[in-house]
Amino acid sequence: MLSWFFFLLALRSYILACQPKKSATSRSVDIVLGTFALILFFLLPAEFFWKPFAVLAAMVAVSIYLRFTRPYTFSFYSIAGWGCLYTIGAFAAIACAVFNLAENKKVAKVILTGQTRCEWITWKNPSQLNIDGAWFESHEVIVQDLQGKEICREYVYGDLVGLRAEVVTIEWPFRLLGFSNLCHLETLYNGYKTAQRHNRLPHAALALPFSAVFFQHLWENLYLGKWRIPGLKTAALESAYLPLNIQGEYWLVVGSSGLMAEPLEK
Repeated sequence: MLSWFFFLLALRSYILACQPKKSATSRSVDIVLGTFALILFFLLPAEFFWKPFAVLAAMVAVSIYLRFTRPYTFSFYSIAGWGCLYTIGAFAAIACAVFNLAENKKVAKVILTGQTRCEWITWKNPSQLNIDGAWFESHEVIVQDLQGKEICREYVYGDLVGLRAEVVTIEWPFRLLGFSNLCHLETLYNGYKTAQRHNRLPHAALALPFSAVFFQHLWENLYLGKWRIPGLKTAALESAYLPLNIQGEYWLVVGSSGLMAEPLEK
């Protein structure tokens, strides 16, 4: 609902800009605020609920009526309040752009380029006394966000590759503010086709960086429960394994059963 609230604020600002006998400066401020509110409307998730929308619309209508019937007086507290409101909206829009997701929504693209290189890997299984070592053929894996920006480019050895995501499920009342579920791709890891190879050969897990480092501290506090906020639940989702020896591109999609890999249509 936060997005629709800014939609109503945009209408309010544009209507107030049409007031007769208004100074050019005040008219310009209303137009700028209205445009900013409209941008936030398009950036925030469009969660819509009729009852809260009707209440907000009534409040905005009353505000417009009072501005038309009473002379406006400058107030520091009013300016500070509006500034805080728009700041919260901008912060929420950036946070949603970084982390926001809904079920059956694409969250990333995985590209298996077909490029390979050999790497010497040493490892030690718990059941063995000696350290093993061998040359492994590693396959290039690229993970991109939805805008095509590269999140990571790694060479992964083994038969298969998968991804792990951290998810924060947002429920009432925060869903009213326009937030859907939040997601961060956390790990890229390898796997093997058979249990024998899985138990005998080495494993690797590579941490994926945050696309916005500024939000790393915020995410850690939310996901690890350092901030005890009612209505937030956390979970870890793992994708289906992809075969490393096959070149291709896949969308990583959050579904009801976890992370799914859907081949891109050629």
